[in-house]
Amino acid sequence: MNIHKNVATSLLTIALLAVFTTSLEADDIAYMLAQTGGAANQFGTVDLQSGAFTLVGNMGAGSYSGLGVANGALYTEQNGDLYSVNVTNAALTLIGGAVGNNFSAFGSTTSGLYGIAQVGSQSVPNLFSINAATGAVTQIGPVGVIQNGASAYAVLSNGSGTLYMENNGNLYTMNTTTGAGTLVGTESGSYPVYALLYEDSTLYIGANGFGIGTANVSTGQIMINSSILGGPNSFSGLAPAPSHSYYFSQLAFGGGWQTTLTYINYSPQPVTCTTNFYSDSGGPLSIPFNQGTISTRIDVLPAGGSVHDQTVASLTIAVGAGWAQSTCSGAIEASLLYRYYTNGVATSEASVNAETAPTTRFATFAQTATGVAYANPSTTQSATITFTVYNATGANLGSATVTLAPLAHSAANLGPLLGLSGFTGFVKITSTNPIISLSLNAEAFPVISSLPPGDLPASTTLVTP
Repeated sequence: MNIHKNVATSLLTIALLAVFTTSLEADDIAYMLAQTGGAANQFGTVDLQSGAFTLVGNMGAGSYSGLGVANGALYTEQNGDLYSVNVTNAALTLIGGAVGNNFSAFGSTTSGLYGIAQVGSQSVPNLFSINAATGAVTQIGPVGVIQNGASAYAVLSNGSGTLYMENNGNLYTMNTTTGAGTLVGTESGSYPVYALLYEDSTLYIGANGFGIGTANVSTGQIMINSSILGGPNSFSGLAPAPSHSYYFSQLAFGGGWQTTLTYINYSPQPVTCTTNFYSDSGGPLSIPFNQGTISTRIDVLPAGGSVHDQTVASLTIAVGAGWAQSTCSGAIEASLLYRYYTNGVATSEASVNAETAPTTRFATFAQTATGVAYANPSTTQSATITFTVYNATGANLGSATVTLAPLAHSAANLGPLLGLSGFTGFVKITSTNPIISLSLNAEAFPVISSLPPGDLPASTTLVTP
């Protein structure tokens, strides 16, 4: 068999880095304010699945009534004052005072900030809306389901179009027009809930002394998932944190190949990255690293820190196949290095940058031995992908169409894929749903290199036919 063809083919069928048992679209990183008291209320990010906490900074002394999000910014409230939160260092900026209203609970929906405060001589718990720009409050109406003077343990949610409230083991939905609460259900345990976050169709809870859990939005029942690792196991609030996603369309281990994962944190704050590995069929894929054969890895990068970790697969086993995604709490530089070994000595390598967003249009250089890897990041929709090859004069040499199931991956050399014995030109890739794709050049093997992925906006007009 031709060594050039053999190596190019194995490079095309290589696997990828990434695996979460949850949706690829899930954002499992949230902001967390810990209820530590004193002068060291800790603010940071927490992984909602593992409980791993990464400290950003200390928010200072006193008691905070929760976290809230409006217009993409993070807020908190203390003693009737509204503050914006700098998510890179936990610094607070005073927005304005809610005069006469010290909120016992503070949260938000996807449309604005809300709080609960006791009103009048009877201390009637009322729901308020809060202006994120000024701190001004508008009284909406009595909550109704909390006794007068008894709102100290109320907790409001973040991240949902529906405002949820938890109070003394009961879960409610809140009418943001009237202020009234409606009982969803009563938990069977005795969990002290101090934070609520709705994310990816799941209502997460922060229970002091227990950790992160979930609440059933139909029954109110609570299930604890994990305690907090690396931080205090107590809560003043949870809020959705924007994540940074990085995609890798291909990686190789075995069959002479090793792949090195590289992350660089150039920011002044620590960053946590969770890398998920998927097989060709979309299931979990176990990748051999020094720390073990794993389908998920969590890397905590200190400020200025980096990861450069090569797989440790036997070079004589068959080549693995798959794809991957990493979700990070902050922006990083992410790349993969493919390295080929002959008799245990590295003889060839190519480095590729991570992709940051799926799309439906690609165009890049191609010739017969060009390898193209591609994956469908949707958890629900199949993608029909069409590869069309053109020669140097712009003549259409042919097309091939493949269908990828949700989370599936595949790879091919363009010559064999289209039944072409030889050509040089470019490949046009279109898909019915956004995908990720990578092209590798091996026409002068053992020299190999990454080609521009050619990803284009979905609105791009491409040559026809």
